[in-house]
Parts: sequence; C-alpha cells; structure tokens
Amino acid sequence: MTYFSHTINLEKAHNRGRPESFTASKEQCVSIMEVFDLLDLKSFTIQFQVELLINGAYDVRGSLNAVVVQPSSMSCEPVITSISEPFSIMLVPTQNRLHDYEESHPDDDCDVFIDGEYDLGNLALEYLSLSLPTNPRLPGESGDYIEFDENEKEVVPSPFANLVDKLKDK
Repeated sequence: MTYFSHTINLEKAHNRGRPESFTASKEQCVSIMEVFDLLDLKSFTIQFQVELLINGAYDVRGSLNAVVVQPSSMSCEPVITSISEPFSIMLVPTQNRLHDYEESHPDDDCDVFIDGEYDLGNLALEYLSLSLPTNPRLPGESGDYIEFDENEKEVVPSPFANLVDKLKDK
C-alpha cells in the first residue's frame, strides 16, 4: 500500500532524538478512504520515536491516531470512531536476523529495514486495518433481534395444509 507512504531514514530519525509525526493530506485521506471503504477520514496521523539498539537494530515506538466514519452495520447511518493505537516494532537489517528475532520473540512485531530506511506510512496503514471496527454500530443499535411490523406479516400456507384437509375428509 502506498497511499500513505512515508519512508524515513532510521539513523537520522534516531539522531534527532525527539518524537516525530506524519499527517495524511486531504488527497491521501481520500485514497485511504477508498481502500478501506470509509465514508470519511477526518484525520490520520502517526507519531513515532526511533531508538538505535546496540546490535544495529532499531526500536520504533509510537501511535496511530485517526478519526474514521463508517456506515453502521445495522442502519447504514454514519458511525464516527476515534482510533488511538500504540505500536512498537523492532526493525532489523537482514532477513536472517528477522528470522532469529521472530523465533526468540514470537509475540513482538518485527520487520526488516533496507539501506537504513523504513516506510512508517505503510506500517500505519496496517495498524489502521487491524483497528477498524468490523461491525460498527450507532449507540442503541443491537443485532440481537429483528423487529417486524405485525401488519406487514405475510401468512404463508403450510405445505401440509392440503394433506390435513384430506385426512379430515376420511
């Protein structure tokens, strides 16, 4: 996904030593809305800080913040959801080190960086896809029952009605 691509130089980001952020432009928001079938994307920002580790790996920590509008799964009315999802990812320089890290830390997120760079925008889109409500509903909407109007109820004759009538005649 390149709808919010923000490739950073890990060494430079580490040397700055302060939190940084990226915010989606209006055009990027429109692209993201289309990819995720959103009614609107009011805001989309990623904040992060990079730390160089002794072994040449980088620890990137931050958060994804977004305000999304999705159709309600019950009424199709707009549902506004604020998402604030923290993340932490270990970035290693080679595929072999990634494999070793995954074996020793199976619950941690990790990835490979290439030539000292990594696309944090694509990471943010992955976290957004995992954070979106799968069944958005407005307050008070419940899918536990379906309410029918008794006046609209159609009476369907039983397929055995003729059989019952024939048995009565005997």
